[in-house]
Amino acid sequence: MRRETNFVTRFLRFGAAMGGMAILAACANTPPPAPATTSSQSQQPTETTQPQPTVDPNAPVVLALLAPTTASGKRTRAAAQDLTAAAQMARRDHGPANMAMKVYDTKGTPEGAAEAAAQAVAEGAAVILGPLRSSSTAAIGPIAAAAGVNVLSLSNDASVAGGNVWVLGQLPGEELRRVMSYAASQGVGAVAVAYPTNRYGELIANEASNAGSSIGVSVGPYVPYERSFQGIERATKDGAPAIRGQADGVLIADAGDALRSAAAFLSYYDVSPRNVKYLGTSRWADLKNTKENALIGGWFAGADPDLKSGFDNRFQAAMGRAPSPLAGLAYEAVQATADMLRAASQAGDNTPFDVDAITDPRGHTGVAGAFRLLTDGRNQRSLAVLEVTETGFFVVDAGQFGGGS
Repeated sequence: MRRETNFVTRFLRFGAAMGGMAILAACANTPPPAPATTSSQSQQPTETTQPQPTVDPNAPVVLALLAPTTASGKRTRAAAQDLTAAAQMARRDHGPANMAMKVYDTKGTPEGAAEAAAQAVAEGAAVILGPLRSSSTAAIGPIAAAAGVNVLSLSNDASVAGGNVWVLGQLPGEELRRVMSYAASQGVGAVAVAYPTNRYGELIANEASNAGSSIGVSVGPYVPYERSFQGIERATKDGAPAIRGQADGVLIADAGDALRSAAAFLSYYDVSPRNVKYLGTSRWADLKNTKENALIGGWFAGADPDLKSGFDNRFQAAMGRAPSPLAGLAYEAVQATADMLRAASQAGDNTPFDVDAITDPRGHTGVAGAFRLLTDGRNQRSLAVLEVTETGFFVVDAGQFGGGS
């Protein structure tokens, strides 16, 4: 009785916060619905990229950074400030003397992004960095392609990748391949998937299936849940027997209170973390998770914290504040283009930002490890596998590219 009372009390705050949401029943063995796109089956843009304009790598070269500096949301505007600051840091740290950067305001909308891109190409931008959102990236792709300009978007939505557009954001499918590959090397051969019935959750459920196929891990059963206190409780209760009978790992594709609730309910319904390895994505990198007993010992894929802390500390010293989570992407975009420009100058190449330079198989340097840009517009990142402990996150496997293809 005491266990049950304490358990229920523990979730009253979450229940109050989520209680206003609609409750839908979840079925443990329901396969995930097929999404419109996934990172391994993205919809490639249909436009044809024009020949890359010639660029004298030793003359003044302008990079265009598209950022939502006057977006309506306060958090988006703050993120734009950090993106701009990080990009300027990278230009000072790595840019050759002839490399300049101009910031164009997207206003946080696809229409604003399209206007910004049109202005950037009209003013002679050699390459476009940004924008931040996938909808804005989709809006600028054809405009940049018509001018023969390539785009390094900061989005993590692979559905907008392809043609003249590359996405730099950390892709969920790559995270899953990394953590599931490591789990498989440690004896985890069958992974259940618990996920919220929203766009992110359904994407993860499908990507888990793709990742499992590529690395030889069985995936299922699937446990979808409405992201509410009652929805999570009901789905985990119904799904727990199938997980216990069919899987030795369970991927929980969530974050925040919902993640902690899903883990605690699964443990309460006898999906013991001692017998079933809990797995997750980079969204687990929240220190509040170290207070949830069910997550202790769980593994997730993410940036190497030791490497990333170097960038965070330098940004803090320069700006007097901690960077937003996406600031590092802008730094990486500028560093990569600076390296391309320098290499072109040494080789006498007048197409410094063409496909061959962007997709150089040697990859590019990132703030938390190397990354590669692929010919289909996606990226691969060197990710670490981290374990949740009571005092923080411990690297159990150093950064490397994920398993499978």
